[in-house]
Amino acid sequence: MDFEPLDEKSTSPYRDYYSTDGCYRPPKQPRNRGWMLAAAGVLLLCLALATAVGRRLSQEGNATVKAEETTLVETAASLMETAAPTAAMEPLSRTAEDGAEAEVPPGDARLQVDAAKKNAMELTELYKKVIPSVASITALGVRTKSTGTGIVMSADGYIITNYHVVSGAQSVSVLLSDQRELPARIVGGDETSDLAVLLVDAEDLTPAEFGSSDTAEVGQSVVAIGDPLGTELRGTMTDGIICGIHRSVQVGDRTMALMQTNAALNSGNSGGPLVNMAGQVIGINTMKMANSYANVEGIGFAIPISDARPIIDELIEKGYVAGRPAFGFTVEALSLQMRLFYNLPGAIYIRSVVEGSDAAEKGILPGDIIIAVNDTEVGSLDEFNSIKNQCAAGDEVTLIIFRKGEQYKVTVTLMDRADVD
Repeated sequence: MDFEPLDEKSTSPYRDYYSTDGCYRPPKQPRNRGWMLAAAGVLLLCLALATAVGRRLSQEGNATVKAEETTLVETAASLMETAAPTAAMEPLSRTAEDGAEAEVPPGDARLQVDAAKKNAMELTELYKKVIPSVASITALGVRTKSTGTGIVMSADGYIITNYHVVSGAQSVSVLLSDQRELPARIVGGDETSDLAVLLVDAEDLTPAEFGSSDTAEVGQSVVAIGDPLGTELRGTMTDGIICGIHRSVQVGDRTMALMQTNAALNSGNSGGPLVNMAGQVIGINTMKMANSYANVEGIGFAIPISDARPIIDELIEKGYVAGRPAFGFTVEALSLQMRLFYNLPGAIYIRSVVEGSDAAEKGILPGDIIIAVNDTEVGSLDEFNSIKNQCAAGDEVTLIIFRKGEQYKVTVTLMDRADVD
């Protein structure tokens, strides 16, 4: 086949490929960039239109805002000139010319709380106000010594503290903030509420200001003042908040309703004041939480002052709280070893019986073993006292006792503990 010669100006790829020993590459065709330029033009046009529209809207908006502001100013000025309180509108406070705030109605607890917050003091001022009303208590027994804190209740010598601070004491002394040390006598005490009232021979004491625990709130700031670990650290103030209201706390054989705080409390703080930021006593510090198996910090408890007041008044008037139940005999717990050795069916041993009590008249004797109270078996003093504390003086209680190999059922009438004491 004859091949026709190609024109030298021809751009045949075959010729160039073979004439260049296979190194030839066809020339690239120029790209069509027209669509890109068109898209860029459209984008620029859109941006220009958006800018113009935004500028126009901004101008109109500013004009509207200015018009509204002018209207509001004119309206406010008109109201300031013409508005006056009606007869039904009571002012919340007196005018500046009176120079004093309006008094808070005594029955409004919420306003009382607000007033206390408004009258909140700096900690240094609060301490100066309260410390003259805080006393150090030292109670001496036959072979014991206990220390605690007291709250001055009146100028004529009445001081409040915890019952467990002075329980069983043969002598009590009070160290006042002015360094006077005075002997004190126990006017009255109540183990159930852990409250006691002392009296010293003085007429010039500084009584504390008492508030209300009924309006206390969780999160409210408080301080505790007392003698942690004894008189060496007397007058120590710690601050915190109220962490809980009406906590049910098991204390020995009874349950107490207490306020919880994280203000640091230690042995020796017992009987001291828990104070709000207006310098008012709202609680009586009584205990802190402890655990043998773990470190416990910041869990302290105080007796609400609103709960303590009627008991304190009764202690001052009578020396005791009427109606506390008592069986008319004393008891103690038997060890497990003794129960097993003597083959005894119960753990509560009657140690002594009060003469003239109903228990004595019903024939109960020292040495009897109590198995059950009101058909409930009791295996410890806490269980025994827990059932007793649910009763009142004058109630009838059924006991099952063990004596010389035989069991007996007997019903006794509870006494008033004050009569037993």
